[in-house]
Amino acid sequence: MSCQENFSTQIIHSSPVRQQNVFEGLHFLRAIFSISIVALKTYVFYIPNLFITSDVVFLPSATVAYLAVPVFLQISLFLFYFKSDNEGLVYFAKKRLRRLIYTYLFWVGSITIFEALFWRGSIESIIFSLKGVIEFIVSGNTTPYFFFFSLIFVTCLAQLLLLSFFRIESKLKKAISYCGLILSCIMVVGFATANFFMIQKGFQWPGIGFFDSLSQWDYNPLVFIPYIFTAFITVQELEENNLQQFNGSLRLKLWILFSLAIAFFIFEWHLTALGILINLGHAPLQHYMRPSLIFGSWLLLYLALLSEQRVPVIVKFISQCSLGIYGFHVFLTLPGSLDIQQLAYVDGIARWSSVLVILLYFMLVFIGSVALTVLLKRVKILRSFV
Repeated sequence: MSCQENFSTQIIHSSPVRQQNVFEGLHFLRAIFSISIVALKTYVFYIPNLFITSDVVFLPSATVAYLAVPVFLQISLFLFYFKSDNEGLVYFAKKRLRRLIYTYLFWVGSITIFEALFWRGSIESIIFSLKGVIEFIVSGNTTPYFFFFSLIFVTCLAQLLLLSFFRIESKLKKAISYCGLILSCIMVVGFATANFFMIQKGFQWPGIGFFDSLSQWDYNPLVFIPYIFTAFITVQELEENNLQQFNGSLRLKLWILFSLAIAFFIFEWHLTALGILINLGHAPLQHYMRPSLIFGSWLLLYLALLSEQRVPVIVKFISQCSLGIYGFHVFLTLPGSLDIQQLAYVDGIARWSSVLVILLYFMLVFIGSVALTVLLKRVKILRSFV
């Protein structure tokens, strides 16, 4: 999600125009999913539910909004690998890790102070428990800032992967990466199905209780391990000049990723419906332990890198504000900002009034987040955080 990466200085063996614009498509992803995050938190995706009583209304949020975090992880890890190829371990130790930690501390520290002063009050109940401290750190104080901890976690693992690949030939690296991807995807599927097998089937394997508890936790960073391998494979293919044009093998791979994303989404939807039917308390479909998000976000990363579309100024501007939008929208959408339940119990023309309220709420949060981002960019000591 970093907005400071220089997209025009990368060394790719291709035409000058392609070399200059090879990463420009990432701006589209950042802009689109920055908007989708705000739309999710301001209940824009809830609007169909005002008119239709069906689980189908949750498809937009399940398939679009919850792709945002995976997409940002794919982009961040992809750029990390690419930078590491040019700068080595120094980039991780002196630049990337330090910046990620400072960003995490800034946003989590800010929201904690803000809540203590104006909303939830003291955090004493957290610091008196080791479990509470760990959950606070990993979940970013139970906020969307869990993304920053998860990014630190997977970036450290990515660096370990690079160190383990030292002096290994490219083909073997890719083979190991695909094996790692498959195993980590199996782990994610395990998280998604643990609750079902433990309660419905009565399995009592050693450690399955702990595994099941992790499967019910929204902020489990282990579910993001597959992105370590998808981003690495993508960088490898870029360096091998396999992403220069839509050839037959590349088309086939994109169709396979699309098919896997759809197939897993159907599986996840069915599993969630089954969990609700038998009252398992299973995690909702939109949580991040979903293989469909892995393959869907990977597909989008490929499409962005292959894109030769000119990036409009407004798209690039929103992309450059994406980190600030992600950070500030949390402050502007704290629980209680809008009572969606009250809006849901209306009829007739009042429903359209509810739609207008939601859209106005979205515009205020989005514009407010952008305005605060632009403001902080003017402060030298704070601009690296937005």
